Amino acid sequence: QMKPAATSPMKPAATSPMKPAATSPMKQTATSPMKPAATSPMKPTATSPTIKQPPAIPAPPAAPHPPAPPAPPKAPGVPAPPGAPKPPGAPGAPKPPGAPGAPPLTRAGHGTLSKKPQVKLPLLHWNPVRNTGGSYWNDVNMGSVLDELDLSSFEDQFKIKTQPTIAGMAKIIKRKVECLSLLDTNRARNAMIIQRRVALPPPQVAKCVEQTDLGDLPIWAVELLHGCVPSREESDKLIANSNKLAEFGEAELFCFHLSKVSRYDRKLAIMQFIGTFDEQFARLSSQVKSVNEASNSIRSSARLKKVLELILALGNYMNSNRKGVAAGFKIQSLSRVAETHSSDYKFTLLHFIVQTIHSSKPELIGFTMEFEQLDHALKVALKELVADVQEMKKNLDTVLDERDKQRDNFVIFSFYNRANRKVKRLGEQTRQMLDSYQQVCKAFGENPKQIEPQEFFKYFSDFFIQFEKIEKELYQVTTVKKHNPLTRENSRALGNEALARRVSMY
Repeated sequence: QMKPAATSPMKPAATSPMKPAATSPMKQTATSPMKPAATSPMKPTATSPTIKQPPAIPAPPAAPHPPAPPAPPKAPGVPAPPGAPKPPGAPGAPKPPGAPGAPPLTRAGHGTLSKKPQVKLPLLHWNPVRNTGGSYWNDVNMGSVLDELDLSSFEDQFKIKTQPTIAGMAKIIKRKVECLSLLDTNRARNAMIIQRRVALPPPQVAKCVEQTDLGDLPIWAVELLHGCVPSREESDKLIANSNKLAEFGEAELFCFHLSKVSRYDRKLAIMQFIGTFDEQFARLSSQVKSVNEASNSIRSSARLKKVLELILALGNYMNSNRKGVAAGFKIQSLSRVAETHSSDYKFTLLHFIVQTIHSSKPELIGFTMEFEQLDHALKVALKELVADVQEMKKNLDTVLDERDKQRDNFVIFSFYNRANRKVKRLGEQTRQMLDSYQQVCKAFGENPKQIEPQEFFKYFSDFFIQFEKIEKELYQVTTVKKHNPLTRENSRALGNEALARRVSMY
């Protein structure tokens, strides 16, 4: 490609194979960076073809823009080899404004920010919308929104904490290596987790436990501290090395301050009892009340007794020819009333009882409304309830003993005086509840020590639900033209009206 001629603009010299001719516009100087090596692959040969006019050099590809106008023809010469740097001083087309890849121009109002964060904030990873023309976001104004916000508070909450430098990390690692390890690995890890969750200095935590103060130490933190009770061996080891306190690790330092608290585990138990007392008392009082009222309502309800008399009479009438007359029946038999069908299996004994009450015993309508506490009594486990009440009394005795040892502790003194009155009242209510439950169980031939309220009251609850379901079905069928379906609200009024009509007949 390089025809050797005497007038070639790039006739190689002894020291430069790319020496331009006198008429070349790109005359090389002695310091030209394009001086080829002696083994340059561009050495002209005898068979090189004639060089044609080179085309116009295009704009550099680094920044795409409209092509530059064609350059004027140059004297025949050899183009620069591929990949060779551009000779200094070569003319280049100026970069037009707004070329692709340049940062977008900001607009006033929409799409601009009036403020910039002063601290490093985390990124919100969303899917941005770039072109807002004709979209929902076209008329938003972020600047006015930011002007109305307290961004200093926002920055305080969301700023990214500075990471320690390499030098700082080296100090931390060195300190961990140099720390005096006195606890088991798992024990130390758990202590560190608890200490960081509590987020209070170890001396302050120890002070709160010493004074049984729940003001700065919430109840959830007290429950966590139960898992950080130092053993006798650990306490002795920590106290024996107290002269090396500066070398203690984070876990050792935390456990050391806790080990100095007298009766640490006992005080934690008292704090937990104080913190949960009101909730426990409300739960136990509600359960005692529900069982007591459910027992009294079933044992003293005159209308329930009339319904059971009706069932007993009909049952004896049905069984008289084969089983004889029964003086009563177990409450488990209540479910059999709805399972005894008529000859065509479209009717049950419970249907007949409901119709009989509505037709000839209207004073019994709505009797199921008398047992509102029955649903709550179904959820009570009597043995656990009595055990919880006894445990509360035992815990209160522990508080009393601690009060005698800390006579100047106002927290324990005031709590005991308040809790003692409530626990005494709860104990009396529990005795009344047990007496009522025993009486109702014996009235129906059941052993109160062998049957729980969950089972005993469920027999009545299931019977009442079936009775109300059939009562509602039959009442709706007979009064469909009146558009007055049976509900809990009008069942009692309905019974009173039916009773008044029956009395007026006499």
